[in-house]
Amino acid sequence: MVEIKVTGNMPLEALANLTALGMHCMKNSEVHAAAIRILETEKNTEKKKTALAVETLPADPPGPAAGETGPTAAPSEEAAPPAPAPIPEESPAPKSATSKAPSLEDIRAKGIEAAKKHGQPAIKAILKELGAENMTNLPEDKRVLFLEKLEGLGEGNG
Repeated sequence: MVEIKVTGNMPLEALANLTALGMHCMKNSEVHAAAIRILETEKNTEKKKTALAVETLPADPPGPAAGETGPTAAPSEEAAPPAPAPIPEESPAPKSATSKAPSLEDIRAKGIEAAKKHGQPAIKAILKELGAENMTNLPEDKRVLFLEKLEGLGEGNG
C-alpha cells in the first residue's frame, strides 16, 4: 500500500503542495507515460464493463402466447453500443528499438526550428496526428516518429 500525506496550514497551502507534487511527477517522462497508460487502461476497463452489462441484459419478454390477445407491436430494436476497441499493441519504434528516445529539450529545439522554417500550423498538425497537445506532452515512445515527420516536412510532405 502506498500512502501520500499532503499537509498545509490552510486548504490552499495543501492544494499548492499537492499541485507541486503532481507537476514534479509529470516532468518525469517515465512517470508521465505510465500515468497516461493507466488512464487509458481505466477507460478501456470501463468500456468493457459497460459492454458486458449490455450483453447480460435480459432478452425482450416473449410476446402473447398462442390464443391470447394483446398488443402486436414489434419490439423496439435498439442498437447495441459498439464493442470497445482492443487496446492497440505498441508498434515497434521506427528506428532502432535499442536507441533511447530523444530528450524533451531536443524535441523542443527541433520543433521550434521546424516551426520557423515551415510554420507553426505544420508542427501543430504533426502533434495532433500523434495525439499530443504540444511538444511537452508528446509521449516518449512517439518522439522519434515526431522527429521523422519534422524531417519529412522538408521533402514537400508538409
